[in-house]
Amino acid sequence: MKGLRLLLLLLALGFVAAPVSAQQNEMITPRLSFHFGLSQPPPGDRMLPRVSRQIVFSVDDAKIISKMEDGNVVQWDLENRNEKYITTTQDLFGYSPNRNLLLVRKENDDVTLIALDTNQETILTNGEFENGSLSADGKFVALSRGDREIEIWDVDQKQLRKRLSTIEPVRNGLAISHDGQYVAAAEGTYRDGEGHRTKVEVWDIERDTPADLIDTGIILGVWNLYFSPDASMLAVDSQIEAQAGIRVWERSTRRQLVGIDSLEAYWARAVTFALDGKYIALGDESGVLILSNIKEDREVFALRVETGIESLALSHDGKYMAVGLFDATVQIWELKSDL
Repeated sequence: MKGLRLLLLLLALGFVAAPVSAQQNEMITPRLSFHFGLSQPPPGDRMLPRVSRQIVFSVDDAKIISKMEDGNVVQWDLENRNEKYITTTQDLFGYSPNRNLLLVRKENDDVTLIALDTNQETILTNGEFENGSLSADGKFVALSRGDREIEIWDVDQKQLRKRLSTIEPVRNGLAISHDGQYVAAAEGTYRDGEGHRTKVEVWDIERDTPADLIDTGIILGVWNLYFSPDASMLAVDSQIEAQAGIRVWERSTRRQLVGIDSLEAYWARAVTFALDGKYIALGDESGVLILSNIKEDREVFALRVETGIESLALSHDGKYMAVGLFDATVQIWELKSDL
């Protein structure tokens, strides 16, 4: 990122981030509100069972839903702060805010949709799928076993809509756009003398056109792959020469919009779009948390929390941020904003 980084690396105890320059007329002030879970010392060689690997806000922003390291999926109420167990999943975790619908893979490998309003479960298919994504409108599911094939399923019809073939195995992520029109896969390879490489393919499944290829070059791999809410952008976390960062591309042109490199951590494990795609947030395993303005390619605020960051989510109204940490807690930050 260009210019002097805003990182003062203060401990996240009521920390107030400095605003960007006054002429931008833009201020987002993060304040730590409270946290869920009991803090435990991270063992270093493995994740604690209750580390939140993925987090989403419910459609009304009143709850957060988390998939933990041990596979348990729980729901926390932000008002009364109660925890509710939902299910246990093998790898898969997806959420549709439009339908309040959860995507999981049960112990018997049933790919299952759970209506959180009624607890009704619907089996979509069966298989050892490693990657999956549920469109925000709840109409389509993308699935991959980690090989060179992606299945697109119609939720309402409970039918396989089509199969997509990939250049390399889908090892690093799978995403479907909010309306189900676009699918992206992060595909990883390792070859002697060349090392790791990641390619990102993007399909328009409505038009049935050939995939667009984003060659990420020397990026060693990714943890996350996301479409912006309007599907105009695609984001991944990156890792180049043992230093973490992120990339944001314009989907239609494959032009890079944001590139953050040379963070202290080896991996940036968490990334998410915020406020209808105007911002991108990232968290890395050293505890650095950054919110960046995509159009201007600059940091709005940056801070450091006490331990590594595993997951991030922004509320739909942009007022709250959930941060899953290596110590098995989830911090809830209030984002005071003039936006």
